[in-house]
Amino acid sequence: MALDTAAPWAGVLAASWLVVFQLLLAGGAPLGFLAWGGQEPGRLSRGRRFASLASAVLMAGFAALFGQAAGLWSLLPEPLPRWPFIFGVGLFSLSTLGNVVTKSRPERWHGVPLVVALTLACGVLAFSG
Repeated sequence: MALDTAAPWAGVLAASWLVVFQLLLAGGAPLGFLAWGGQEPGRLSRGRRFASLASAVLMAGFAALFGQAAGLWSLLPEPLPRWPFIFGVGLFSLSTLGNVVTKSRPERWHGVPLVVALTLACGVLAFSG
C-alpha cells in the first residue's frame, strides 16, 4: 500500500479514536491520567471537560478530512485543500512535544503514538503529489 493511500486511513483511525476518547473525558469518564498532563488522574474539572469537548470537535473535523482523503465520502469540493493538513502538521507536532515531555507515563504511552500518526498523516497529505 502506497504511503499516500495508507496515510489517510491512519489519520481516520487515530482521529476517530481521539474523538471518542475526548468525548469520554468530556462526559466525565475517569481517564484524566491519560490527558492534559495527567494532572487530574480521575474525572476532569469542568474547564478541562469543556476543553476536551472542543478537542473532540476539532478531531472530528480532521477525521472528516482524512475520511474524504481516503475516499470514504465527499464533504468538500475536490481536490481537498492542503492548508488544513499543513495546520495539522504544526498542531500535532506541538501536541507530540507536549506528550513526550509529560510527567504522566500512561499519557505518553497513549498520546505519543496517536499524535505522531496524525502528524505523519497530515504531512503526507500536505506535501505529497
